[in-house]
Amino acid sequence: IFVRDNDWIAFGVEGGGAASMVLGLVIAKRGLGKEPRWLDWIARTTAVSGLAYSIYHFGGLVALSQFCELVMTAGFIVGTYLLAKKRPSGYLWLLVMHVGASSLFFVQHYYWLVGQQVLSVAFVVDAFLTQRRKARLAAALAPRLS
Repeated sequence: IFVRDNDWIAFGVEGGGAASMVLGLVIAKRGLGKEPRWLDWIARTTAVSGLAYSIYHFGGLVALSQFCELVMTAGFIVGTYLLAKKRPSGYLWLLVMHVGASSLFFVQHYYWLVGQQVLSVAFVVDAFLTQRRKARLAAALAPRLS
């Protein structure tokens, strides 16, 4: 869908996400620091490549869909970074990603994908609330354990 509708930024993020998932599996199997550098490079550069090609294709940042893609990309990149750092605020950034994605799908008349994004928001909110409850419980038990 992304390529057909010239959503090059979103396409780049999806490519980076796929490479990142493979990278995560390799790290889980081999250990941190033992992953192939070329895979890490692909994961880092695909989103930037998608943005660059989108600017080239449209002659700048001129389309509403590009703005939606940028919101989606920012939410994804910041959210996954914060979650990797074990910060629950990453979930809030994933909500930003879903707002950008659902806006993009709405503008392009993919209403069933808008519905999918709304369902995904419910899972992200649940994960955020669960993480916060765990953090509060750990903080409440910490003084008792020492």
